[in-house]
Amino acid sequence: MATALEMYAELRERIDARVGEVERAHEGQLECRPGCVGCCVNLTVFPVEYFSMVERLGEAGIRGLNRHVESACAFLEEGLCQIYWARPVICRTHGLPVAFLNDDAETPEMSVSFCPRNFARATPESLDFNAENTLDLDALNGELYEINGQFVLERPELGLAATDRIPLTRIFEREHEEKPGWRSSGLGESDQRDGVGKSIVRGETIAGIADH
Repeated sequence: MATALEMYAELRERIDARVGEVERAHEGQLECRPGCVGCCVNLTVFPVEYFSMVERLGEAGIRGLNRHVESACAFLEEGLCQIYWARPVICRTHGLPVAFLNDDAETPEMSVSFCPRNFARATPESLDFNAENTLDLDALNGELYEINGQFVLERPELGLAATDRIPLTRIFEREHEEKPGWRSSGLGESDQRDGVGKSIVRGETIAGIADH
């Protein structure tokens, strides 16, 4: 059976492939590109993501990063992400059109959220979202949560629960792997609906997504 870190790596690869499909489906309508940092903030992540990133940075021989405390995200250097290739799921999907079950509506319905810089020239009537050109946020978050649950079971010595989160900025600290007291409870940033900058369309605009 694959380890949680192996399962997370496979999930990350599938997400990158799916992101590529969504980007091609909306070619010419997306403003996300290198240097666009409007949604970059300091995040907390699930333990499996944190330790996967620590592992990947170690394998690459990276033992130190420049910390920019004046930036919204401490990993930004001259407008570019120092850990882009190892970034967590939220950073891989944020800004793109993601479908989710909107529990805040009077009657729960499928909605789509995306960065307001994207689709800036589109009208609400011209937006045609469906299961083929959006990311299924609830499914991705659900799978990530299950993998993370397996990870904390595999690593009981860490003393972490499935709902605990670790600030990414701890990567700057030395001997972080076994330190107690790092946790930050709550799901928070893994849910793109709570991210920085969003536009939401609801209802008939994305009819049919719930069936996929």
